[in-house]
Amino acid sequence: MIPQRRWVLEFFIVAVAVGLWAGAPLLAGSAAMLLMLALAADWLARRSYATLALSYHVGRAGVALGDTADVWLTVENPEPWPLTTVHFEEVVPEGLEVAAPVPPGLQRLIHGSMVSGALFVGAHERVRYRLTVAGAARGRWQIGPARVWSGDPLGWARFEQHSADRAVVTVYPRRYPVPPGLVASTRPQGERRGPPWNPPDPLRVAGIRPYQPGAPPRLIHPHATARTGTLQVKRLEPEGDAAVELVALAASAPFLWEGIDPALFEAVVSAAASVADRHLREGSAVGLSLVGSVYGAPRGVHLAATRGPQQWARVMTALAWVQPGGGQGHDLTPTLTGLARRLRPGAQLVVLACFHRPGWDTPLRQLVQRGVPITFVPVGPDAGAPQLAGVRVHPWTPAEVAP
Repeated sequence: MIPQRRWVLEFFIVAVAVGLWAGAPLLAGSAAMLLMLALAADWLARRSYATLALSYHVGRAGVALGDTADVWLTVENPEPWPLTTVHFEEVVPEGLEVAAPVPPGLQRLIHGSMVSGALFVGAHERVRYRLTVAGAARGRWQIGPARVWSGDPLGWARFEQHSADRAVVTVYPRRYPVPPGLVASTRPQGERRGPPWNPPDPLRVAGIRPYQPGAPPRLIHPHATARTGTLQVKRLEPEGDAAVELVALAASAPFLWEGIDPALFEAVVSAAASVADRHLREGSAVGLSLVGSVYGAPRGVHLAATRGPQQWARVMTALAWVQPGGGQGHDLTPTLTGLARRLRPGAQLVVLACFHRPGWDTPLRQLVQRGVPITFVPVGPDAGAPQLAGVRVHPWTPAEVAP
């Protein structure tokens, strides 16, 4: 932004002109000297505006409801002159609450809060301001851009700048204990490595080894044998727990024009988060197909089944960022059709939705014919469910997920 207070330069220019016209060399010389200082101050303000760096840093990118995260606003002055007073102002969205210690410049807004203050930034100095926020509502919340304004050391010129950077804090959905019997905890086949005494899984090849007398001929690896010139056999992993494939529809009504029920919408998101959290913490592989509008993925997200802390973060982040709608609307048919083509027996499928459409029965029937165990979880007191052999129905109403 162009430095402000242009009247200072104009005043000294007029003073120089008046001194020269009136034949007052002392007035003209003094005004000319002050004009040089004003021009220097203007240049310093412009230079500070061009080089002042603003950035955000988040201590924890994702937090649970009620947990806190530190957000740092960094102001860096690379110039050899100080900025005596740097004022800043940033807005905290309604999904985050400013936690203790409450800063003195806090103002409560209708939606969110505003934090303001002032910093002293010396020459070649980097100053950081810390703001502690707590998760108040599920979602992806942005703090910033920060508005910063300052001036030259003399205070004659002023500039204003907005940070290009923003702080993003993800608040994970609420999670509840999973009702018993919703999903079986173990299966005869699956992807988690079981104990060494479990029988080997023919679909899980861990590697190859040289042939030893007594090895079954069906385990001979033809390509490795041809490449090495000696018999090579496959090493198989033992059977373990099955993967859990979650399909969640982020909608509270069959049609877009019927509006959104916030309680039902949050209930289906919390139900999916609860099931995923339980199985990922148990060490099972979990995949997620989420139909809804997610930041960066308007047609929803599809996460392959895997396990570990990184998968937990990916699943919870997708569920935290989901909003009603999306490119696929309120229909699970394309997602279920894709799963019917690629899921193999041994994977468990859990479908969570606030309603049921008859068009979903065809891909569900195909999955049943392939030997995939299916659990349909209707969320809400009035949610329907498919009446198909091989599809378990386990209702989960908001009253059942009360903490």
